[in-house]
Amino acid sequence: MVLARYSRRPSFMYKVHYVYKVVKEVFPMTTPTLHPLLSNLMCCTMSSSSEPSQEEGVAVGNGQPEYQRVMEDLRRQIAAGHLAIGDPIPSTAKLGSQYNVSSTVVRRAVTELTAEGLLYGQAGKGVFVRTRPAPAEPVEGQPTRAELAATVKRLETRLDAMAARVEALERERES
Repeated sequence: MVLARYSRRPSFMYKVHYVYKVVKEVFPMTTPTLHPLLSNLMCCTMSSSSEPSQEEGVAVGNGQPEYQRVMEDLRRQIAAGHLAIGDPIPSTAKLGSQYNVSSTVVRRAVTELTAEGLLYGQAGKGVFVRTRPAPAEPVEGQPTRAELAATVKRLETRLDAMAARVEALERERES
């Protein structure tokens, strides 16, 4: 088939992907029946490596940019001690495959964490953990941990009282 010869070319795949998206928008209900060749081509030739890549920083899923998702997870690992001070972080390629993002996204996350002072790089050796992130300061209007614990205690007391009342009502109802 002639299309098979061109299906490996990235520019061709981007054009096919664009046409496919336009056809899906114009004919949402009839895309598979109207253009089975196009649907088959997209199914068979668009692998994860040949998909048009998302722009760096584009939000997906929960609305958070991909580099921020990687940053937050690395920050969590450092705070939890999974990555100790002085430990190297995984390579860009490993992080990219772990988070299913491009190397550009990983580099952006590492650059941001380096700017924050959590990481530092050594030429030819890698990127290492410099320090743990500072505990998050309470945001104005948000309760502290102690206030939350007191609220939970009050709710537990009220719940116990309500459970006792329900039991009393059920006994009264049975008799």
